[in-house]
Amino acid sequence: MLPQRKGEAMTHGEQDDNRDAQGSALPAEPINWSPIPDVGAGDDSWVLNLWRRGCREPALMFSAAYVLVAFLGLWSSAWFYHGFGISIADYLQASDYLVAGLRDPAYALIFAIGVLLAALVSWPEALRRRYPEYVADLRRRRWWARMVFPQARIMTWDGIGIHPITGVSMVVASFMLLGSAVYVQTKGELVREKGRGTPVRVHMLGDATPLPGEARLLGTSSAFVYLWWPAQQRAEAVPITSVRQVQGLRKSARNAKAPQPAPTASPTAR
Repeated sequence: MLPQRKGEAMTHGEQDDNRDAQGSALPAEPINWSPIPDVGAGDDSWVLNLWRRGCREPALMFSAAYVLVAFLGLWSSAWFYHGFGISIADYLQASDYLVAGLRDPAYALIFAIGVLLAALVSWPEALRRRYPEYVADLRRRRWWARMVFPQARIMTWDGIGIHPITGVSMVVASFMLLGSAVYVQTKGELVREKGRGTPVRVHMLGDATPLPGEARLLGTSSAFVYLWWPAQQRAEAVPITSVRQVQGLRKSARNAKAPQPAPTASPTAR
């Protein structure tokens, strides 16, 4: 092989050998695979990274929000039907997982409140990290700033090594899951104990008349109708293919008294 002259370009083989030699060298520091950023090492919050990526790509932000709301709907549905003795995961189809968060507007409301609460709670620490001189001056001049921007390590997330925004997001997400579970469990107790819910009359295929009694409609999926029978204290999942009609009943009509028949004139004696 001819010696390479000064200024002569390297061949492709020599470039590949050079890359292999560089790639075989071990990194100076081990790679941190933890999803929790190391505050002491100056790592940034993965929540902030996701937020910045979502701001650059709005479609990705809406997709992530939709997936999170769907997960919240599945979580809440599991707790709701668990109170009636129904394992909802055994009856769901693939399409039901995509629309689970859209069956009740409360899930989207809980998610929106959680996002706003996370932003409201984390803004003091975000302001402190972005403008440290301004916050320090504000603490000297305003008494309320010393309460909003505490300096005690025990009062900050740095004491446990978690980025403040990541820590706040984790706490708010936990409260969202807990709040949605309490909401659906309370809703189920009102159906079982107080007779709340949507009253319906069910007519099955092949039957000439509807089923006796009134049921409460718990919900539906792509293949089943979930009913609660207050008289028998029984819940059941009925296949949609076997249901002819589910008729909703108005509460005013149910509570109205049946009309009394008109009195007939007694026959006169002849």
